[in-house]
Amino acid sequence: MSFTRMTVSGDATEASLAIVLNVKRDIVINATAGIIIDLASRDRLTYSQDRLTWPSGAYLYLDAPSRDEIETEMKKGKVMSDMIMTGRQFYEQVRKREAEAQAKREAAIMASDQSDVHPIAAE
Repeated sequence: MSFTRMTVSGDATEASLAIVLNVKRDIVINATAGIIIDLASRDRLTYSQDRLTWPSGAYLYLDAPSRDEIETEMKKGKVMSDMIMTGRQFYEQVRKREAEAQAKREAAIMASDQSDVHPIAAE
């Protein structure tokens, strides 16, 4: 797992709808799993439409540098999760081909054993 710690900033709207300007928050992102955690409250946040949202309903509109940083981490996480999935798909494909090859070998052995047991009369 790859975690990234960063400080993001922007203008916040609290759950009570009070607006707070120039807020800075420390967060941790596990972009592969799509998890963002606020280090102060330990809440799991959601990211969409250029803002972080807390479970309480509060949200933080991110400034441009913070948005860019989170978007970059999310893109890296997408690439990593695609690589993991590609690795799993490759493993499953290899396993399936090995099973098919083993089934063919077993069928060939059974066919050769049956031809030894029941010889065909040439006369």
